[in-house]
Amino acid sequence: MFGHRPDGKLVKTHSGLYLLIPHIMAHRHDSMNMAEFNVELDLLDDFIKEQKNETGEVFSYLEILIAAIVRTIYLRPELNRFVVNKRIYERDFIFYSMAIQKSLKSNISNETTLKFKLEGNESITSIKRVFEENVKQAKSSINDVDKLTTTLAKIPHFIMRIVVDLLKLLDRYGLLPMSIIDAQPFHTTFFITDLRSVKCESIYHHVYDFGTTGLFFSTGPEKLEPYQDKDGNIKYKRVMPVKFVSDERFCDGFYFATSLRMLQKILRNPKVLLNDLELRKRTPEEQKRHDKLIKRDIKRREKMDKKLAKTNEKARKKNAKKDKNQEE
Repeated sequence: MFGHRPDGKLVKTHSGLYLLIPHIMAHRHDSMNMAEFNVELDLLDDFIKEQKNETGEVFSYLEILIAAIVRTIYLRPELNRFVVNKRIYERDFIFYSMAIQKSLKSNISNETTLKFKLEGNESITSIKRVFEENVKQAKSSINDVDKLTTTLAKIPHFIMRIVVDLLKLLDRYGLLPMSIIDAQPFHTTFFITDLRSVKCESIYHHVYDFGTTGLFFSTGPEKLEPYQDKDGNIKYKRVMPVKFVSDERFCDGFYFATSLRMLQKILRNPKVLLNDLELRKRTPEEQKRHDKLIKRDIKRREKMDKKLAKTNEKARKKNAKKDKNQEE
């Protein structure tokens, strides 16, 4: 309410023009910019092979791309802003969301959506660990996103519209509870979909009007791209096309363009992702807000761990009772 939100701080220092733009373009679907770039796979392959030989760590193209996007956003913090109710806010952390299939063995969709939270300064190894742990947990149990969507799905159809409209209204005025913001994927810095993994061409995916998604990346299957060498000969290189859609309201076109060049530069030299960056200095006010959010996350994690331990203990007792009955 009045510019305060649990998931971001109001930006007051932007130029007058960009404080006006959200009033001119009130919706994300009205302010989407679309672009495409290619990632040179031979360069990524060299990096993957080198790391496998030196450390035994094996990175995928998707993990390298995600780490490069996170690093770019951390170095270009205006990309981590969003617009709600015609006001610009900046996030305290970097979030990304993506949909995964729990299993590819069946033709029946068993998709779930994951949301990852990062400081942004992490190395690619740390980002890979967070990614793998969340994917493993999602495939073996129901995550917060599934729980929320399952609960909403039980609501009668004629009431569903009222509930969704209420959620949108609460979000618009900064009154949506942080527990709901944490539990669904639409309040995120960027979304990414790996269509390459299902042999589907990359697409220009819309950014959602609900939530705070400002960027959406989509990968496609590799292809050959012609280029001219120093001697004027036409040769081909393997590339992975990446398309992305952005909400242009929270930073200007020049900032977006230079950020894209930085992302491409990182992808041409992914070794820079091997080291953590030094955390950005915060003002006393920012540090106080950051510490408060960290404490809240710790309490939430402890609560989830206790709940999980209780569930596991019930399952253990149930299995023990079942084994005992079988023995008898």
